[in-house]
Amino acid sequence: MTYYGGEMNITKTATTLSVLFTACALTQAPANLAHAQSPGAGSGLNAIKRDYRRPAPRPVDNPALADLGRKLFFDSRISASGKTSCGSCHFPELGYVVTDAHPLNDSGKGTSRKSQPLIGLGHAGNALVGWDGRSPTLEAQAKASIATGSMSMRETATPVKVETIEERVRSAPDYAAKFNAALPDRPIDVDTIALALAAFERTLEPGIAPFDRWIAGDEKAIPEAAKRGFALFTGKASCAACHGGWRFTDDQFHDIGTTTTDQGRGKETKDASLNFAFKTPTLRSVAQRAPYMHNASIATLADVVRHYEKGGIDRPSRSPMLVPIQLTEQERLDLVAFMETLTGKNEDPRAHQ
Repeated sequence: MTYYGGEMNITKTATTLSVLFTACALTQAPANLAHAQSPGAGSGLNAIKRDYRRPAPRPVDNPALADLGRKLFFDSRISASGKTSCGSCHFPELGYVVTDAHPLNDSGKGTSRKSQPLIGLGHAGNALVGWDGRSPTLEAQAKASIATGSMSMRETATPVKVETIEERVRSAPDYAAKFNAALPDRPIDVDTIALALAAFERTLEPGIAPFDRWIAGDEKAIPEAAKRGFALFTGKASCAACHGGWRFTDDQFHDIGTTTTDQGRGKETKDASLNFAFKTPTLRSVAQRAPYMHNASIATLADVVRHYEKGGIDRPSRSPMLVPIQLTEQERLDLVAFMETLTGKNEDPRAHQ
């Protein structure tokens, strides 16, 4: 499963103002920020660390629905071919993503974009879903994927109607009781399947990482290089302008200068200022999922750092926050060391099936 119109001008204006204010805040006092965040800077570092404390896991509103969604997520019967599941492109051990640059869809063809990580999406609120934000909700994304998207065999001469998939699930004895417990008096159809899948996806909490233990007070949880990297990340390198907070994402769309063909958010909105803009991915478990970017065009985390140093392709749509910087080799290594502390163990939910 590969992930607003009248509201667009308001949304875009608010986003632009937010971006500019953030950029100004970061560019007006980078020296002070970097000093405050050095490993021995005491109260300044502690104040910043507070913004990165992870909250308690989200309460599960309907455990039976989430349990149903877990079963459906790994069940190939919800695809047109009966051979592809959501889990085919979202591995739990990798933060619900795969390392394939172009994972195969249900038609057996490579997708145009790399799959996105799903961990932490339950905390994203009303953020748009997907690299280009084409889906307003997780439910809408799941439904579209099954009905017309990557799970639909749309690129073959023998596509399967969504009604066929619905009947396949409806007639499976192992699903009747689960649907009745989760959604009594509701039919088994693509809408209730999507409800269940989204409910499950919202339970996917990132595993506790060494970084979290450091934020909680364990100074030995991460190496000194990673602490310096965090100072750079939130200071001189300005990475936190887009990758802020405990999920390390602003859930917004930015052109960071990586592609010349895929128009991303701009194609969805018909707004040239959003051309080549893609959603900021979470950095949770980022060290596990090379290659990077929506098009898997950057091989390593060190290469990612160098890309941001250069500033990407210079064009009108490029994010105003993408300002070229100069780092030393040690600073590059420190940034990578920090990002490597963001990997926690993600529980495999298939163990509870």
